[in-house]
Parts: sequence; structure tokens; C-alpha cells
Amino acid sequence: MKDRDVERNCSKESFVATLRRLADALEKGEPFRIQVANARFVVPARAEMSIEHEVEGGEEELELQLRWRSETP
Repeated sequence: MKDRDVERNCSKESFVATLRRLADALEKGEPFRIQVANARFVVPARAEMSIEHEVEGGEEELELQLRWRSETP
């Protein structure tokens, strides 16, 4: 897969619904399918999870991060 960085701004309702679907998939040990800015992909159940808090220039950011290696055929 080519390198890319996509982001999607969304409403609070959409964000909450996505978090709920993600939490359900994680609890069941299932992969999670999502689309971000026309890019569809699957987060595998084996993804590593982390929570990050950043403070820079008076702005704060909270990231809930899932990381995995792409499977190559």
C-alpha cells in the first residue's frame, strides 16, 4: 500500500457511532471496517492500541490510536 495520510472531520453523532462500532469490534476480537475520506480499509483484530495526549502552542490533542502492519501477499 502506498503511503498516505487521510483525515475526516465529522459530527459528534458520527464520531460517537464510530467509537461504539469500534468498541464492539474490539470486545468481540473482530476486525473493524471503516472509510475515511474515500479510503476504505480494515483494522485487524490484532492491531496494537495506544492513547496519546499532546500539548503544543496552547493547543491540546487526544489521539486514540490503532497500529498494525499491512499484510503483504
